Amino acid sequence: MRELRTLALLLAVPLLGGACAGTRGAAGVPLVHRSEAVGAPNPEALLVALHSSGSTPAFWDEHVQSLGIPVRTLLPQGPRPRRDGFTWFQADHEAKTQEGRTEDVERMAARLAELIREVRAAHPEVRRVVVTGFSYGGDLAWMLALRHPELVDAAVPMGTRLLGEPTGALPHRVRVLQGEQDAIIPVQRTRERVAALKDRGVPIVLRTYPDLGHDLSPALLEDWRAFLRQALQGPVD
Repeated sequence: MRELRTLALLLAVPLLGGACAGTRGAAGVPLVHRSEAVGAPNPEALLVALHSSGSTPAFWDEHVQSLGIPVRTLLPQGPRPRRDGFTWFQADHEAKTQEGRTEDVERMAARLAELIREVRAAHPEVRRVVVTGFSYGGDLAWMLALRHPELVDAAVPMGTRLLGEPTGALPHRVRVLQGEQDAIIPVQRTRERVAALKDRGVPIVLRTYPDLGHDLSPALLEDWRAFLRQALQGPVD
């Protein structure tokens, strides 16, 4: 196991260039991440973008540039190698009960929350934080908004299972994006879940895409950009 962790870190360095190791979690594996100012020296908004399983933080680079606005990025990397990239959870994650999967996501979200606090402490000019992600990254973006609403002003989880229940403070604005042909997360289940969350007072909106599976599309990305531009530049309240 120690050799596997060492290999993950060695692989991460050329992928991330100027990456730095973040806070260690209970598993002892540092979360490699990259944080950069884009479009201005000291942006007032922080975008936390979380990759899907088997991908890398570099996936987000072109999408961040396409926003065309000043923003600081926080691009963490999943701690475990998978295919040509990395993943967030152990191999038995999908075999667990819903309760077990939820606990996995909560633990990783807590580690990501520590990273957000570190970046904000290093960059006090940051006044608002938006989180986004796809698939497992979407699960984590939602969980950050749900369990750490004091850190998150808005969230755009995509292709997410929306695990976990509100237990106190409600998350801020949440926009869920999903393909209607998603074979991994049935869209009807997502519709029912969003409706139940709305009934509990969660400010959540779902937008679906008729011909899209468990993936991103130009139409979805255009909506993603429009919402993020507003959330990253709009008022904190």
